[in-house]
Amino acid sequence: MDYIKVNGLQKDEVIGLVKEWIKLYPHSFNPDVTFGFYELTDNQVIICLHDDLSTLAVSLLVIYLTSALKDSTEAEAVAAYLTVDDNEILLKQNYGRRAKFFAKSTEEDKTSVYILLENDYCVEYSFKGHAKPVKESGFVYAEPALAEAIENIAKEEICVGEVLPKNKVEKSLEPDASPLQKMMWYLICGAVGLGIGFLLVYLYF
Repeated sequence: MDYIKVNGLQKDEVIGLVKEWIKLYPHSFNPDVTFGFYELTDNQVIICLHDDLSTLAVSLLVIYLTSALKDSTEAEAVAAYLTVDDNEILLKQNYGRRAKFFAKSTEEDKTSVYILLENDYCVEYSFKGHAKPVKESGFVYAEPALAEAIENIAKEEICVGEVLPKNKVEKSLEPDASPLQKMMWYLICGAVGLGIGFLLVYLYF
């Protein structure tokens, strides 16, 4: 499972931040993408990530959440753990490996994330160009036992489509909409137009 662990915030605060982050990229997500939230003890929250989220999207979310904890003294207060399945940041040879994402800096012009692979190979990505290897980083990959931690905890879920509702008519008339959807809306619009026309003729004459 791909997830982000956040230390120092309550679940409602984390949900609010994720919603704000989604609104920053209104055209970047499928409306069916979901985020699940578990609240652990001591202000620890787990965000379950949808399979459609890329490593770039996860990196941006990690930076956003970390910036909300800029006054925190805890190192790596926000860390994402996921299985690499794209090559937006990492090379294709890393497909299938687990990786840990955490912020190095959230300062403007210096924003970057560290990506630590399960073989302890570490790179730094600053959202421009390619990720650069970090020599002798000293980081050792370790992942918490999440399954046991959330086993008896209720999950709260939000859907992108609920945060960014789309107009159903516009969606139905999109180029990739089905012919049946298009025909339905054309018939509705045509019927309304004819009704108005007949009403005007009746009133006028």
